[in-house]
Amino acid sequence: MATVAEVMDDVAEECSVSAPNAWVSSSTASISELKRFLRQTADELLDRVDWPDPITADTVITGTGAETYDLPGSFKRLTRDPLTVYELTTTRRAGVPVNSNGAWTHLKQIGSAGGDRYYRLSGDEAAGFKISFYRNPGAGESITVSYVSKNWMRNGSTLVADWTDEAAVLLLPRKVVEMGVIWRWRRRKGLPFTDRLAEYEINVERLANDYRGIRTINFGGRPAMKSPFDIPVPDIIPTA
Repeated sequence: MATVAEVMDDVAEECSVSAPNAWVSSSTASISELKRFLRQTADELLDRVDWPDPITADTVITGTGAETYDLPGSFKRLTRDPLTVYELTTTRRAGVPVNSNGAWTHLKQIGSAGGDRYYRLSGDEAAGFKISFYRNPGAGESITVSYVSKNWMRNGSTLVADWTDEAAVLLLPRKVVEMGVIWRWRRRKGLPFTDRLAEYEINVERLANDYRGIRTINFGGRPAMKSPFDIPVPDIIPTA
C-alpha cells in the first residue's frame, strides 16, 4: 500500500507543484492547500462509502441493563447496511433505527407490542458518540454495531485520522484520493475541472457499488445467487 506522501507526490506533479521533502511539516501556501484538499477528499469518501475493513469496523455492546452506551472514539457514522445494529444473543435480528427525539419519546411512553430492539445515536465527534436502546439490553445480552471509522491512515500498527507521520499509509483507494484532490485544486485555481470531477464521481460510484453488497444477508426470499458455503441462520438460538 502507498504512503500518503507518495500519493501526494503524484498529486503535486499533476498540479505542477514542487513536492516538499516533508509534507507533514511543510506550510507553504500551495502545499497547505493541497493538504486541505486531501482532508476534504478523505472526509467526503468516508461519508459516502462503506469501505471495507479496517475502515469499516464492528464493536460489540455488552448489555448491563442501561439504556445508553459509549461508541468507540474512532466512530464516524453507522454503516448503511440494514444489519448495522444486530442482536447476537437469544434473538438474532436487526435493530430498528429511530431518527427523531419525538419518535423516541413516543416509543418510550407507549412501548412496543413487538419484540424489536430500537436504537438511536446521540453525541458528536468532540464529545463522543453514544447509542441508546429500547428495550434496554439486559446483562449478558450482546449487540454488534457496524460503523465507519474516521481513521483513514495507518501509522505502523495504529489507525489514525490525522496526518502527523510522513510514513503514514493510505487506507482509502489511491486513485480516487488523487482524483479528489486534483479536481479540487483545479477548481480553486480557475482551471477546467468538470472532466476531472466527472471521472472522480464515476470511480467513487463504481467502488461504492463494488462494496455495497459485502455484508448483505438474506433472511427471507430466495437469493438470486447462493454460495455453496451458505448456511441457514435461525432467528432463535437454541439453549443447551
